Amino acid sequence: MAVQLNADTSDMQRLMARLGKEGRRAVEIAMQEAVRKTGHLVIAAERREMRRVFDRPTRFTLNAFEISFPRAGGQIGARVQPKDGYWSRSDNYLQVQIEGGQRRTKAFERALKARGLLPDGWFAVPGAKATIDAYGNMSAGQIRQVLAWFSAAESGLAGSIQNMTHATRERRRRGTRKRAGYEYFAVVPGVNFVRGRRQTLHPGIYRRTTTGAGARSIEPILIFVRRMRYSRRFDFYGIGNKIVRDNYTRLFNARYQREMDKIR
Repeated sequence: MAVQLNADTSDMQRLMARLGKEGRRAVEIAMQEAVRKTGHLVIAAERREMRRVFDRPTRFTLNAFEISFPRAGGQIGARVQPKDGYWSRSDNYLQVQIEGGQRRTKAFERALKARGLLPDGWFAVPGAKATIDAYGNMSAGQIRQVLAWFSAAESGLAGSIQNMTHATRERRRRGTRKRAGYEYFAVVPGVNFVRGRRQTLHPGIYRRTTTGAGARSIEPILIFVRRMRYSRRFDFYGIGNKIVRDNYTRLFNARYQREMDKIR
């Protein structure tokens, strides 16, 4: 996946054939600068578009692309492409926003699957009472807490995770005089009865909170859904190719003229 920018060497070769050594050097300098500057304009335009179409994109998302300058067969060109390793990360969501389709399974979802809480073909989305961070995503701290509660700690998230012991879970359930007790429980898709009771909640992860007075509340933290399909939302190729069309020739001509003025 990349926006490819190659200098049009056919016209340049014909031009260079009519020029002397200094003129040919001016063409090469102009091509190199036009390619480099156009590549940076593509990066800037892609970032503007991400800020426009996404809700509070993270710095990781905004910095997902880089410029490389391959020179195969003497051709001057550039590629605006994902940084090494980005596509393989579980928190990468750009690919599905560019190409559409079903998003990949996230690291914490794989951990829930390993514990038998999330069947294949199901995904987890934030519930109404999930803790949301400044970027509109579910808090990584709360995800770690959920995984630790279900002994599903894994290394796919930033920061260390340790499973809660039985004693720790009991302390959380009891709470203190100043802090309500709580526990997490899962409603697993396809499991209709638990301890002889019919499940009426939608599949997901819930937090049951108990106050000192004995009052209880049940809050949805993660909701399990069957499909997470996306339509194309981020026109990565269209934005990049338009920037190339609108800017490369202009930048080449400007630098070429400056170089030729030096010769004259």
